[in-house]
Amino acid sequence: MPRIEIRSFTIDVTAELLEHFQRHRKESGVNGIHFMPFAPDDPNGPMGISTDKALLPLGNLGWQRWFYARDADSGNIVGHVDLKHDGLSAGLHRCELGIGIETRYRGAGLGRQLMETALSFARDTGSLAWVDLRVFANNTRALALYRQLGFTEIGVLKDRFRIGDDSIDDIVMTLRIHREGQTEAV
Repeated sequence: MPRIEIRSFTIDVTAELLEHFQRHRKESGVNGIHFMPFAPDDPNGPMGISTDKALLPLGNLGWQRWFYARDADSGNIVGHVDLKHDGLSAGLHRCELGIGIETRYRGAGLGRQLMETALSFARDTGSLAWVDLRVFANNTRALALYRQLGFTEIGVLKDRFRIGDDSIDDIVMTLRIHREGQTEAV
């Protein structure tokens, strides 16, 4: 396994992070496994980070925080995790987590490292009570990791996405964050 460094987003890595998104996006749907809610060639799909929102102070509507994994040998960003506020003032105590790792780097614990980095940040804010995420039902490895980290399934959106001939169920999960750094199931 290559040497991996996990860091907080800074504006100077924006172009590299966007390159990672492009590589990662092309991998969705390969071997029948989708992990993004759109076809890789869909021009309307999300393109990645909003640098304006990534620099907003916590407590501002729509804030985001990003962490990335860099392969120290190649210099490439190969994974990311993000926390995003949904933009509603009544929801400032929650955020949604997203994660993406390029295929070559999966299965060696990088997802856990990125998740633990983001969850540690969330606990340290003192203002977040919940971290939510969504995961496709067929992504069994991610589901197992999220459950190990304490996330609880709170719902399933059946047939949420259709990509080509594939119908995809979307699972909603949540984790309660305590200011003391402890978590509990819902």
